[in-house]
Amino acid sequence: MFEESYFGLEKKRYETRGINERLPIQIKLVIWNLIDGLEEVRKDYLQVFRLEVVSENGRKVQQIVHSQEEPEYSNTYTIPLVGDGVKGKVFCIDDGADYVTMLWAEEY
Repeated sequence: MFEESYFGLEKKRYETRGINERLPIQIKLVIWNLIDGLEEVRKDYLQVFRLEVVSENGRKVQQIVHSQEEPEYSNTYTIPLVGDGVKGKVFCIDDGADYVTMLWAEEY
């Protein structure tokens, strides 16, 4: 739909040590799939993911709020818990050239 300028599939994907150590692979894959599947709007160079454990219909689930600033976009997803779940904010940043990095907000 939109010309691909950020987060193209040809770009190398990296993660920080913090992401490698503290974010389960299942959630990393969900985050990459949410970015790859974002077709409603042009992708910003910065994708933001807020992770929370919430109660839905009496059971705990992992909530992922995916957002970007320009153009404005936000969507909320819930998936089954992986272990005890994860809380925090994850950034995925496209360098505008060759690679994309996934990192915790506090690592920025």
